[in-house]
Amino acid sequence: MLGGVRPKVRVELTVDERVTSRIRSLSWLALAACTSIATGMPATVSAAGPPIPGTSQALAWVAPANDGWPGHGSDPTNPAGCDPLDPAQCLLPYPNDWFTRPDPSSATGRRLDLTLLAMPRNAAGKPIEPQEYNRSDGFSAGAQILTYVPGMTKNVDLVPSGLPPVTNLGLNSQRSPGVVLLDAQTGRRSPVWVEIDQYTQEAGPIPAGTVQQDLMIHPAVNLTDGHRYIVALRHLVKDDGTAAQPSAAFRTYRDGTAPATDPRRAHMENVFGTLQKAGVARKDLYLAWDFTTASTQNVTGRLLAMRNDAFHQLGDTTLADGKVDGAPPAFKVDSVTDYTPAQNSNLARQVTGHFTVPCYIAPTCDPPQKCQSVSQGSFNDCPSPGQFALDPLNPDAVPAQTPGQTYQANFICNVGRSAFDSHHKLRPVEYGHGLFGAAREVNSDPQQAMAGRFGMMYCATDWFGMATADVVNAAVALNDISRFPSLTDRVQQGELDFLYLARLMVHPTGLSASSAFEWPDGTSYIDTRRAFYDGNSQGGIYGGTVCAVSVDVNRCVLGVLGMDYSILLPRSSDYVANKPLASYDPSAFDPGNPTGQIGYSDVFDTAYPDQSQRLLIFDLIQTLWDRSDPNGYASHMTGGLPGTPKHNVLLQAAYGDHQVANITAETEARTIGAHGLYPPLVARRYGPYQDPFWGIPAIAGFSERSFLTTSTGTWPSIT
Repeated sequence: MLGGVRPKVRVELTVDERVTSRIRSLSWLALAACTSIATGMPATVSAAGPPIPGTSQALAWVAPANDGWPGHGSDPTNPAGCDPLDPAQCLLPYPNDWFTRPDPSSATGRRLDLTLLAMPRNAAGKPIEPQEYNRSDGFSAGAQILTYVPGMTKNVDLVPSGLPPVTNLGLNSQRSPGVVLLDAQTGRRSPVWVEIDQYTQEAGPIPAGTVQQDLMIHPAVNLTDGHRYIVALRHLVKDDGTAAQPSAAFRTYRDGTAPATDPRRAHMENVFGTLQKAGVARKDLYLAWDFTTASTQNVTGRLLAMRNDAFHQLGDTTLADGKVDGAPPAFKVDSVTDYTPAQNSNLARQVTGHFTVPCYIAPTCDPPQKCQSVSQGSFNDCPSPGQFALDPLNPDAVPAQTPGQTYQANFICNVGRSAFDSHHKLRPVEYGHGLFGAAREVNSDPQQAMAGRFGMMYCATDWFGMATADVVNAAVALNDISRFPSLTDRVQQGELDFLYLARLMVHPTGLSASSAFEWPDGTSYIDTRRAFYDGNSQGGIYGGTVCAVSVDVNRCVLGVLGMDYSILLPRSSDYVANKPLASYDPSAFDPGNPTGQIGYSDVFDTAYPDQSQRLLIFDLIQTLWDRSDPNGYASHMTGGLPGTPKHNVLLQAAYGDHQVANITAETEARTIGAHGLYPPLVARRYGPYQDPFWGIPAIAGFSERSFLTTSTGTWPSIT
């Protein structure tokens, strides 16, 4: 879905086609240093966006006092804790501090307080279980902000309402925008882009009922961790050209007619007073509410705890110094294949094997059982929905290694011919594969060409949690979102695998100590000074998280990238089904292509047939997904996490990508502080987009911090 509207004609590129296009059309750019090493866990981390005219100056701003309001509290007349400000759905508007409670033990002072009665239900009537969400001390810093405006169903309503569409983020600079997203702690306005939900045509076999097209407000740069934000909407225009009118509940607060006994009245006065200081008049408001973003500690703490514990087991407890201490991970070489130039002009050797990683997934990280005999060929791998076994009494609990459990992660290493034959040491590069793929993607032509031409050794491992064997787990999670923690927990285990693989590549007694990684004279051909990361598609997405927490990798290339799966999924041709579920033919099922007939959206739309719930569900799960998704790490990707060296990042996007939406790459670029290569496109490629690199400064030279480049490649014909 590009520009907020899913096109009727899609251009679908395979991962390899997109990666080939990226390499063919781009020059490799130098990378430069970023932020300094952090020494402690901050409760908040700044993610400054582009300056917006009219924004209050931080020096003159005094943050409002914390009023400690109870959120929805306990009201026998409202047992679900629904917010009356938006009567369209119980959990709207969202995110929203109405759905939190005070918690002095959390880094933000608040804790999510979602009730079982308020949660969306699947076709079987089962509500999403809220306990894992209620561990969070705030909401996602990058997920979309949702509310429903009756009578506003078309994206042509945006500009007349003063709302910046995805095609023109420059409208954030207008003096009286229709939306204000205000950081209550700094007085700064955050830039956004807005769309109206067009995700209405996909449906399962069960009637979806009334279509609800939510107003979707997207941060154009991720918000600051652990801060309170106020959302204000004003002078909105409906399809018929008339002004949208506020709900009765909001009008009573805005106009000062709410009863004095109303426990929310004082808090709403706090909201209105803060907006007034920022120049937003109370009388103009259609709707206003506030929410708190989750703390850095709450989002990143689990993965960092796993990393620190796993490296402690190797004997390295000073990870920020960039030095390799302790022992390498245990490993075993399974095969060595040497190629003649006639057999492979790019590779001199391929080495495969396994390495040992501590397992933090309960009950096990072992590969799933094979289910072909049970499923009659419908799928190969059994579901294996393990997850972290967290202390139920401690909302800030971090994973512990499953007692006695390790598992064997695979690796494939391809040794570039040019350096091997000329007896020059090879730079070790980790490769992250595409959506539900496998390590064998490192054998594709573009990756072999990179290794061969540039003196590199490309090594890959299956992305535990999002590899081919996990397709059935994803289907289980989409059928019952209560099972979603298994997906994001397992991905964090997979991210740990990449950290161990990097250590194995650079440790002097790691891979280098094996004869499989030596020239005939017995010397190692691996340059162990530093490892590097390169990933595409899913590997470019989750690679952002790996980069943010890496200790042995300080230069990362993220190709055809993005972040925030709650935005990516309904915009992706990989997710959206091309055919209705009714057309499924069991006799034509291909185990090698399990989603060839059934799209992931078929599974989700069938399980959750109420169309009005779907975007809300995506928003809900992003709070959990942030713990593995780079959306939760982008503000820290170049530095800032405790015990973590600084990193350099190169972002490369494929323009017009229908699998990973460009807007998510641009948001990531703004969030990490990237500089862009100008012009981003030749003029004829811009189409309706006013400035694809809005808010991304130009590269002044190759000593800037990070870069974003956009590739056009060879443009396919559209039919």
